[in-house]
Amino acid sequence: MCYTAEETGLITGIIQSYFAPQSVSEQIRRRYWETHQHLQQEQIDHLDLLNIRAALAFVAPVFQGSRQTEKDIWSVIAKTDALLSAAV
Repeated sequence: MCYTAEETGLITGIIQSYFAPQSVSEQIRRRYWETHQHLQQEQIDHLDLLNIRAALAFVAPVFQGSRQTEKDIWSVIAKTDALLSAAV
């Protein structure tokens, strides 16, 4: 596994809160549900890393007032970028 339990919790929480509700298109829900499943199974791939980075970058502005959450999100984005770079 490349993410800590805390990082996985952050990613999972964001996916469930922002990308799983019925108000989100079926295509987006399916895409992020697969990433969520792969996280739970500790079998993430390149596409999952891209999805994680996109999801975190999308919601990061929402947390600008919360210093710790914003810091955590950008930390996971940086880690995801490093994992993507290492995979190439």
